[in-house]
Order: sequence, then C-alpha cells, then structure tokens
Amino acid sequence: MTSTSKVAHFQPELGEQTTPTQDKDQVHRVLLGKKQILVTEDEPLLVQLERAGIHVEYQCREGYCSSCSIKLLWGQVSYPFEPLAWVQSGYLLACCAIVKSDIEIAFFD
Repeated sequence: MTSTSKVAHFQPELGEQTTPTQDKDQVHRVLLGKKQILVTEDEPLLVQLERAGIHVEYQCREGYCSSCSIKLLWGQVSYPFEPLAWVQSGYLLACCAIVKSDIEIAFFD
C-alpha cells in the first residue's frame, strides 16, 4: 500500500492583503548614509548591523555602558528592558534597541 499526501499552498487572491500575525514578523529599513539594510523586530539592532557588515563600537551588549550609542535621525525604537546606561536624547543604544519603524541612523565622532 502506498500513501500519498497533498500539499496545499495558500495564495492570497489579487488585491487581498496578508498581515503578519506578530510584530516580530515586521521588517523595517535602516538607513545609514547611502547604505540601507532590512531588519526585523526579533533581535537588537547591533546584531543585525554586525550581520550586515557594519561595525559598531560596543562593550557590554547589555545596555550598561552606552558604548554603542548611535544618533537616531528619525524613526522609532523600543527597549525590551530599561537600559541602565543613560541614553542621550536623539540617540539609541544599538545593543538593546529593537527597531519598530523605518529609521535613519548616523555615526558621529
């Protein structure tokens, strides 16, 4: 006896929109000068920048030291826990910031 199985593929009808079931499925653009990368809401920004080959200074990776502070030109981020380091207005801590919208960032020395 042989068994067969059918695989059904869901295809939205033309004009039908699908939405992610969780916020973590959201993909956002991060603009850094002329570079653009896509990030998700399931990891901190630092990890995703590193994966894209963008070097960011850091020390603790826990929100304690603010070494990874980056200028946030526009957009929204959130923190899954309140960082212990002071976050200057208009900046974000890449090690623990979760991107919640398209953002633009800049490194200033």
